[in-house]
Amino acid sequence: MSYVLVEDVAARWERYERIAAPLREAIPDGLILHAAGRTEEGFRIVEVWDNEEAWRRFSGNLGDDSPNVVRALVPEHIIYGGREQT
Repeated sequence: MSYVLVEDVAARWERYERIAAPLREAIPDGLILHAAGRTEEGFRIVEVWDNEEAWRRFSGNLGDDSPNVVRALVPEHIIYGGREQT
């Protein structure tokens, strides 16, 4: 089952750049999508992973600079390139 994360972080964009640095070196196994952008309060990260285990393997290597609040979403309705999956 795909695993989706939405992280709202009240911090400067420079903190995001430190958090995202490992993604520039190599795309982690299981990562389908990573999107990030600035918000009025800081920045938001949205990620889609193959499953929760893949995300946990990656997040275990982030260290103390990772966001403290993570909201998980287990999708019940997904559309990939026009093909619906349930």
